[in-house]
Amino acid sequence: MQGAKITLPNGRRFALVPRSGSYSIIWLAISEHNRTPDIEGWHPINSTTDNIGSPLLDNEPTENLCCLVRNPIDRFKSSCARVGVTPKEAFDLINQDIHFWTLEYMGLLQEGITYFKFPTEIDTCSEWLGLETPVIKMNQEPVHPILTQQEENIVRQIYQNDIILWESL
Repeated sequence: MQGAKITLPNGRRFALVPRSGSYSIIWLAISEHNRTPDIEGWHPINSTTDNIGSPLLDNEPTENLCCLVRNPIDRFKSSCARVGVTPKEAFDLINQDIHFWTLEYMGLLQEGITYFKFPTEIDTCSEWLGLETPVIKMNQEPVHPILTQQEENIVRQIYQNDIILWESL
């Protein structure tokens, strides 16, 4: 597995998937005194302690691990907006920038992981983790690129297995 996760005191774990609502979940998981968003470049994962914010490890058990799954095409467009690149530029970043990693590349297409569909199940995910609801929408990008049919076809090919999971939820 690649990426990061938070581990809550109840033993439930949440895999961070950029542009899937993870920011809002992390915000709930950290204590109020660690929230310092006024610092440039700050992200909630940088303020976590006590076994929150650890890397996902190869061969890590999937028990008590969950993640939010966003429509892969929407997630790709949101990542482009967040990083400030065109879709064509993003294709070169697929395995280099975590914003564009597929769930498969992160090792998150495994049996035993609990999946929640973003945005409709974000509150259910928060409840499963033992966190508050409703989850407040945060860190939204106002303008997403419009993909050409060729670009969408490339996204569908790259995120093929993520799309299969998304459609199965």
